Formats: sequence, C-alpha cells, structure tokens
Amino acid sequence: MLTKRLPARLLGSWAFWLLLLASASLRVVEVEGPGHRALLLLSPWQEGRVEFVNSVTGRPVLLEFYPVWDFRGFHAYTDPDTEAYYTGGEYAWNEVLARERRRELRYCSETGLALKLGGRWFRAQGGCLRVRLLWPP
Repeated sequence: MLTKRLPARLLGSWAFWLLLLASASLRVVEVEGPGHRALLLLSPWQEGRVEFVNSVTGRPVLLEFYPVWDFRGFHAYTDPDTEAYYTGGEYAWNEVLARERRRELRYCSETGLALKLGGRWFRAQGGCLRVRLLWPP
C-alpha cells in the first residue's frame, strides 16, 4: 500500500519540485585544454566569453555566448578590419552568429586565448580549448 502512495506523495513534495527545478536550471559543461579537464555547473544566464588577438590584424576579438539548451546568443566585438577579415566583408558577422546553436565549441590559437565560463578562466597558448555541454542532453 505504501508503494502505491509513494509516487503521489513524492509528486506532492516541495523537495521533489525544488530538485526538479534546480536540475532543469543547471548546465553541466566540460572544458578540456592542454593538460587539464574541468566540469562546471552553470546557469543558463551565465555568460561565456572568449578573448584572443587576431594573428593577422593584431586586434583583439571578444566572443560572448550563453549555455541555454545549447551554446547560443553569440555576439562578437572587434574592429571593422578584423570583422572584414573573418567575413570577407560579405555579411554582417553578428547576424550570422546570432543564429548559431552548438553543443560543442572548439577555440584554437597559436598566440593565446582565454575562455571564461561562470567565474573561471581557462587559457591556451599554441593549442585548443574544447567546451562541451553535457547536461541537458
């Protein structure tokens, strides 16, 4: 008799709903780079950012994004010459980036890059950083 009432009691429990809400609002992200691997818990409104210097133009580039159900909300900040380097002057970079949806990101740089997720910074020089969204599936 107790086993028949257990699901109903569980669904009526505030702890169950709180746990369900918490798990739905958390993102599990894996970051891999030269010599390290980290798992992070993020909320969907925590910003990710990548900073590097374009090796051709010598100008800084900043990319921002959010871990919603996938990585999205990308926006790039740089000077017009560097944007033209990436786009050939053929399209508006941020309009295209805004449509991107990815579960995995890979950033590589010979000169160095920095990735910030949550409150943690990761760096790579002469290598790559890979970021994967593990949860939600």
